[in-house]
Amino acid sequence: MSKDYKYVGKRKDIATVRDIRAYELNAVWLGVPLLLLMENAGKSVADYIKYRMNGDVQDKEVYIFVGKGGNGGDGLVAARHLASMGAKVFIILVYRENEIEHPDTRFNLNIIKHMDRSVKLLRLDAINEPLKSDILIDAMLGVGVKGKPREPIASAIKLFNESEGFKVAVDVPTGVDPDTGHVAGMAVKADVTITFHKIKPGLIRAREYVGEVIVVDIGIPPEAEIYVGPGDVKVKVPRKPIDAHKGVGGRIVVIGGSELYTGAPALAAMASLRTGADLAFVLAPQRVANIIASYSPNIISYGFKGEYFTEEVVDEVLGYVEKLRPHSVVIGPGLGLNESTKTFTLSVLKDLVQRNDIKGIVVDADALKHLAGANIDLRGKVVLTPHRRELSILLNLDVEEELQDRIQKCILASKTYNAITLLKGHIDVICYGEDYRLNKTGTPAMSVGGTGDVLSGIIASLIARGVNLYEAAQIAAYINGRAGELATNTLGERITATDLLDYVPKVFIEAENMH
Repeated sequence: MSKDYKYVGKRKDIATVRDIRAYELNAVWLGVPLLLLMENAGKSVADYIKYRMNGDVQDKEVYIFVGKGGNGGDGLVAARHLASMGAKVFIILVYRENEIEHPDTRFNLNIIKHMDRSVKLLRLDAINEPLKSDILIDAMLGVGVKGKPREPIASAIKLFNESEGFKVAVDVPTGVDPDTGHVAGMAVKADVTITFHKIKPGLIRAREYVGEVIVVDIGIPPEAEIYVGPGDVKVKVPRKPIDAHKGVGGRIVVIGGSELYTGAPALAAMASLRTGADLAFVLAPQRVANIIASYSPNIISYGFKGEYFTEEVVDEVLGYVEKLRPHSVVIGPGLGLNESTKTFTLSVLKDLVQRNDIKGIVVDADALKHLAGANIDLRGKVVLTPHRRELSILLNLDVEEELQDRIQKCILASKTYNAITLLKGHIDVICYGEDYRLNKTGTPAMSVGGTGDVLSGIIASLIARGVNLYEAAQIAAYINGRAGELATNTLGERITATDLLDYVPKVFIEAENMH
């Protein structure tokens, strides 16, 4: 094929179906409707086919197998454009019209139904023998495959493969798992697969079904990947199973508090519960634990002797961690900067990162200052949550306000401590090694004390619920900032950290209602 075809290009980027779905929803959040992405996808298929036919599809016979989801909608758009180019277009509806699920697919089908002179609609069960055509297009399932194809898809795949013509798969050949390349029973065998935005890993592993791969841009803005958005929340945070029992949502332990700071660990614990954790425990000096117990009956607190944590209670605290079996731990809120507390913090942290039963640890507030300069390999099991001044302490370097410098210093901290780093600011930077994402939710009203403690609790809860640490930090930054925006929209600039707690669940509802 000629190298000048505008859609042909080698891409190093690979994205799973989950990633692509998140990017699409983030694009909607940025103002790009899914209907427009479908239009771009379908037109790109038609444009490629015209190119492949040497720039002329006049009177070429094109049969398009259309499913009931978004992939079918892509095929319907392609049909409209191919008809306008002069092709003889036949659409084979694999499902009945009333079974078509995707609203944008129904929208495009209604257009096609008015094109009764240029496009012919056929039913799958009305075709009794293989087809002979110039072009066959598979727009049945795409990334929607789940397990072994069932009827009527199985019959449609058989008909497609037995028919004659140049065969094009839209996004992913029907029957091929887009993430693994596994074929359960049968799949479309395409000459070319036109996939959207980024290549899916399964396309690399199932080349006998995929044929040549063309990657096409369909107008998803780069910002849909760069900035964390509601798509990440909806797609990457698991729902509780229907048979959920106490503890399945995660157990969180918060280690913090001192004679001067009683509210910080309570905020982190409450935020974890608002994010979906089932149990939140606070380990604190005795007086602090008593006060926290009075804040909310939802928090379970345990007290230790002294006005602040010291090295004398390290074993006792670790014993409680062993007993409570948390999925994640927050350490730092309200700890104070006493030298003995620093020894305590480093001893506990060294132990926690060695435990295989703990999925992740969030190091926040005073614990960040204790960690600065310490020679501890955090083994990729820790999320650090500094603001700019705290990052300067961690690195013993100045951190500029300018975004690019903040990104570079965030990456440096991640590499230095072998940890995920969430650098808080008017634009948050979340990085792990060289990889980073940004978050721009939030308001100036969130400068009030305690919002960082809420963030730590959100991160810990997401980790406990099974989200990997890097994604948990990203999503938590979005949720925390968006909760602040919703609170500010209602209360103005006079918000407190406790106000955020009421809006965290609303952020989830907002994301879950996206389509």
